[in-house]
Amino acid sequence: MSAAARSLTRAHERQPIEPLSLRRVCGLFTTGVTVITTGPEENADGTTVNSFTSVSLEPPLVLFCLHRKSRLHAPLEESGGFTVNFLSGRQQSLARSFAERRPDAFEGVPHHFTADGLPVLSEALAYLACTTVDVHAAGDHDIVVGEVVDLSLPQHSQEPLIFFDGSLGPLQTDAGRFSHIVPESPGPDRQAS
Repeated sequence: MSAAARSLTRAHERQPIEPLSLRRVCGLFTTGVTVITTGPEENADGTTVNSFTSVSLEPPLVLFCLHRKSRLHAPLEESGGFTVNFLSGRQQSLARSFAERRPDAFEGVPHHFTADGLPVLSEALAYLACTTVDVHAAGDHDIVVGEVVDLSLPQHSQEPLIFFDGSLGPLQTDAGRFSHIVPESPGPDRQAS
């Protein structure tokens, strides 16, 4: 039997992946927690997302994944951009609030708008304001790619909020924040990475 025929036979023997099983396994990959905010001031909205990653430094590109049925599509298209708000460990209730489908997500939440009119959570650990450059269909989600046009560095020393195995919580390390860890310089037997 040829390699191609063996491959086709194995493909027919596989059982389909159950969505809940896939979610359970992927939940074991520790991620940071962000709130994506978008829309003009009168129509601003946001949602909690852990499917965020940086893509490129030159040009400065990032992406996040958004469910095809998300309420965020209309304000995202209207504004032409979005803000990635990185949450601190003390912002668990904020993450839960934006994960709910509430029409008044910003009520009682300190926020402001960038010069380009994008909403920012004022007490976020840090943020990236982005112009949407591309949206790619991928299964039941869209991959939204944005170019970073503004950012804010952390002004306070706080642990980030992380998501693991269905739970939210602050990152807790013995050494404290990672920025306090000084990388070892490569010695004669080590190579710089």
